[in-house]
Amino acid sequence: MTLHMLFGSAQLESCLALLGTDDTLMVMDRNALESLSMAAVAPPCDVVVLEDTRPGPDANEGFALIDTAGWLELVCQHPHSMSWY
Repeated sequence: MTLHMLFGSAQLESCLALLGTDDTLMVMDRNALESLSMAAVAPPCDVVVLEDTRPGPDANEGFALIDTAGWLELVCQHPHSMSWY
């Protein structure tokens, strides 16, 4: 059970390859969100997006939005975390 924090798209493929069903992928960057939306492989786990990451108020990629308090809650729930840049 790992919280994967995706800060950029350079390591997106490596990140997606390591995701498990009990993990959570948290998208922290607009470019990473765009790359994830276009990825050929769907993540096997829950995906959340930091509120400030969305390109605009009309954007709806179908991922759950999370605020800073939610981020801290996820950090507490997951015994491990990885940052991807």
